[in-house]
Order: sequence, then structure tokens, then C-alpha cells
Amino acid sequence: MVSQNNMNSNDSIATAYMKAYGDWNFDTMKTFYSEDIHFEDPTAEKAFGQPFLFKGKENVYAFFKGVFKDRFKNNKPPYVNFIIEKKFCANSFVIINSTFECVIPTSWFKKESKETILIAIPFVTILEIKNGKIKKHTDYGDYSKYNAQIKAQLGNG
Repeated sequence: MVSQNNMNSNDSIATAYMKAYGDWNFDTMKTFYSEDIHFEDPTAEKAFGQPFLFKGKENVYAFFKGVFKDRFKNNKPPYVNFIIEKKFCANSFVIINSTFECVIPTSWFKKESKETILIAIPFVTILEIKNGKIKKHTDYGDYSKYNAQIKAQLGNG
């Protein structure tokens, strides 16, 4: 049985972790990971043409560090934020409904562009926390909204 203190602790861990995620601070995020962390976003594969599945602390860390590598100063977007709308704890899980806001490089879609695109998409993040560490992080994003926002800003919508 999970105690109320453990659920409060998991809530605190999830809140601090999501703050680091919203700050694009992967060094801090890494401190929350168990050695065998499992990260995936099953909704991202269709949007990006590759699976988003990484296992192990160093692999998950390297994935996040590489998302905007060489695209922005210090590899960090000029604006990124998770707006947490609802969160609840269920045993060792913390479920977070949020809106992910971020500036992304237009060069992902148009070569030689230095412009940016602002996206704001609904996200659900499910964290499994065991012994004070995040064992599993699963994201689900609404990439249909992501694609619609990109098309509209590129003049294709």
C-alpha cells in the first residue's frame, strides 16, 4: 500500500521535474532519473518519422540534450514552457495534463531559415516513480495541433 507521505513525495518530485523540463534543464532532469529509466512518446513517431523510445539514464539524457542541438544558442529554445493544468497521483504514478509551449526552428521545415515557429500543444505526461526516482516517463502529445500550427505559420494552412 502506498502511503500519503509517499504520494506527497511523488507529487513534489513530479512538480520539480516538470519545472526542470519546462526550463529545458536536462542536467537537473537527469538527477531525477533511475539508472534504468524508460522514456517514450508513442505519439511522436508519426510526427517525426522515428520512434521516441530511450532506455537508461545516459540515453534519455542524451536524447533530450540533442533535441535542439546546434539550432539555438546553448541548444535551448528562446522560449519553452509546460503549463500544468491538472495533476494527480495514483500510487506510484503521477499523471500530468499540460500545454507544452515552445519556439522551434523553422529550419526543421525550410532549409536556411533563421525564423522560428511558436507551438502550443496539449500534452499528457505519465511519470512512474519508485524509491524517489523516475523509473518511467511517457509523453503523449497532440501532434495534429503541432502540424496545424506549423502549417499555419509557414503559410501552408
